[in-house]
Amino acid sequence: MTTPPKPSPRAVIVLTALPLIALAACGAWRWWDRAQDGEFGADPKFCGLVTPETIHRLVPESYGGREDVASCTWSAPREKGKYRANVHLFASRLTVELARKDIKEQRTDDVLGWETDTREEVLGIGDEAFLRFHPPTPGKNITAQVVFRRSNMVISLAYARSDDDRQAARAGAIDAAREAAALLKP
Repeated sequence: MTTPPKPSPRAVIVLTALPLIALAACGAWRWWDRAQDGEFGADPKFCGLVTPETIHRLVPESYGGREDVASCTWSAPREKGKYRANVHLFASRLTVELARKDIKEQRTDDVLGWETDTREEVLGIGDEAFLRFHPPTPGKNITAQVVFRRSNMVISLAYARSDDDRQAARAGAIDAAREAAALLKP
């Protein structure tokens, strides 16, 4: 009768250390998540921040929101020869200090593709907000984006139209951002 080989001391240490490391990492993440200052201790339901009525007005052919880890996208179906209209909401939950720094960097940095000469402050949305445009280029449509901060949450809401109507893109992005700010609950 043969006896099974004894595990090496190194294997025992590794098998004991791996679960402890995983437990410590999970505990550290949960501590960091609870220790965040600001109104928001958890992420909102991103697709619930803009009502179906607003989405239907901005993107009438939208087939519903597609939510992932930090965003929601409502898109029109693809059509040959036509730009694709959509609304895209992206959120970041940070500390209040990091949220202020993030929005300041987005406002002042020249982010590739965004116009710098048409950037404008928007009042009445969150604690601070601004609007910027991504101009139409061949194969792309006009996009207006409102970036706003409320406490420790930074939200970017972009509205891309299926045409190049800059004023309609601006109005739609601001309307959707106002709604998102109003529906954003701690």
